[in-house]
Amino acid sequence: MKTSEIVTIVIAIYGAILSTIAILKQLKSDRVKVKLTVRKNREVIGWPKYQGLTLTEVKITNVGHRPVTVVSFGAIGLYPHLSLAGVDSQPQLPCEISEGQFISSFWDQPALDFSKIDYWVVGDSYDHMYKLAEASRLKHWKSVFQQRRAFRKNRRLKQEAASK
Repeated sequence: MKTSEIVTIVIAIYGAILSTIAILKQLKSDRVKVKLTVRKNREVIGWPKYQGLTLTEVKITNVGHRPVTVVSFGAIGLYPHLSLAGVDSQPQLPCEISEGQFISSFWDQPALDFSKIDYWVVGDSYDHMYKLAEASRLKHWKSVFQQRRAFRKNRRLKQEAASK
């Protein structure tokens, strides 16, 4: 093989790699991206509704280029604790937010037990879920294992009752 052929092949491979990287980068940047933040120990000044309360702020921000319609948000509880649903937000849900816009909600912090929360979750109109972990992975896995075991036990009991 001649040196000119080798140089041509190397340049072709380099061009193919660069174009593949550029295409993948474009595909990744053109998605819906939602950032969920939870800030604790907040105090709101100048809003009588929340005067004198210690609050937790849940903020949902669209950091992508495409608009997204947020339909629900809340916290999923560790098994066997209940999950929490957010109903008071500014602006009210469902709400379409475009690039850089956000939805915020304030929760009374003493009423929340963070040790019973597995993760915070936001749902959009396409049923995509965006999560933010609150509990450790060990607690999460333990909760999932206990929930599956309880589900299997209940299913077995229902099958035995139906067969009698």
